[in-house]
Amino acid sequence: MLSYTLLIPRAAEDEDDRDIRRADAIMAEVKAGKTALIPAQVVESIVLKGMHPVRAWRLYRGWTGGVLAGKAKLTRTTISQIETGKRKGTIAVYKALAKALGTSFTSLVDIEG
Repeated sequence: MLSYTLLIPRAAEDEDDRDIRRADAIMAEVKAGKTALIPAQVVESIVLKGMHPVRAWRLYRGWTGGVLAGKAKLTRTTISQIETGKRKGTIAVYKALAKALGTSFTSLVDIEG
């Protein structure tokens, strides 16, 4: 029979192994394009600063509104209005923005507003 002091390290090792397997599975999903990671800078801009996700991603990429507009084939006015909440984007607009920004549609949807 194993003593309690021997079981604790084994349980920790088992938990570490599960964590490593889960991390490997997540990274495989990322590589396969099934899920996306959101950079901490983008998350902080959205959560802590209350920034619209489109603006957070645009600034993360280091782009002006004009650059994003060109890449997404939209107008600068449309970008500005979406980022300031003056306009709701259509699904087609958000898909174009996601493609231009190299992120997922769902990472741009402002669920708060």
